[in-house]
Amino acid sequence: MQEWQFTLSQGALHGLTNGQSGRVILGIHGFLDNAASLACLFPYFDDYQFIAIDLPGHGKSFHRSAGAHYNQFDFVQDIHELIEANDWRDVILVGHSLGGILSTLYAGVFPERVAKVVSIDACGPLTLEADTSVSQVRDSVISRLAKQTSTTRLREVDVQAAVSARCKISDINAEHAETIILRNTVRDENGKLVWGSDPRLRTKSTLRLTESQAQNLMEAIPCPVWFGGATDSFKHLETIYPNRKKWWKNSQLELFSGGHHFHMVNPSAVSTSIRCFVEEM
Repeated sequence: MQEWQFTLSQGALHGLTNGQSGRVILGIHGFLDNAASLACLFPYFDDYQFIAIDLPGHGKSFHRSAGAHYNQFDFVQDIHELIEANDWRDVILVGHSLGGILSTLYAGVFPERVAKVVSIDACGPLTLEADTSVSQVRDSVISRLAKQTSTTRLREVDVQAAVSARCKISDINAEHAETIILRNTVRDENGKLVWGSDPRLRTKSTLRLTESQAQNLMEAIPCPVWFGGATDSFKHLETIYPNRKKWWKNSQLELFSGGHHFHMVNPSAVSTSIRCFVEEM
């Protein structure tokens, strides 16, 4: 596993890579996670160039400029700039949670660049009804104002307390939580461990897609899509996928035991299934 970096127009995008050459697998992590959450898959793809990025605001990557925020489709633009700048063709997208959503969105908008999509514990975009628009925008504005004063203040990290807090609000285990949290930290000039991730990530989305908008975007994906779900996850893909299956031209769902980060718990089984999907004719 090696550190990786590429400079976009807005700043440096960081990540991890297996250091191999060959066909590109681009890994995209979940909300408040980072590349460390997907590095567990690297050993099973040593004949591919596997790059797991830290999305802007996460991990070691750049923060958006003052006054900017983290809209979902801005991440799609970041991904496209990266892929275009490197002239990657037939990319295999492997995304977890938010990363799975972004992978399907990107494949719908720029299908000419994507060969296959792997979506781990995500089944297309999160949606809300149009009649919630007023409350969504109001809550978003209020949440962003609350974060304006905290974006430049370095916050010291108690790693074990952060791990405990993360484990209380999600089904991740302590070992994997610590792996992710440590990559979201940096050392300040006094050697103290402080948060490196952008606090503005925790503000609320301006507007979620409606169900019909999400369907329109998903129906534009021509390539095969593999969904991996977990039996004990709050995402409940086993319920959502049957209702949305008609959105994709060629898709499949495979269920695994475990919670939301099941790919970190059992990377061998998950990688074996992903490889079978990737290597299908």
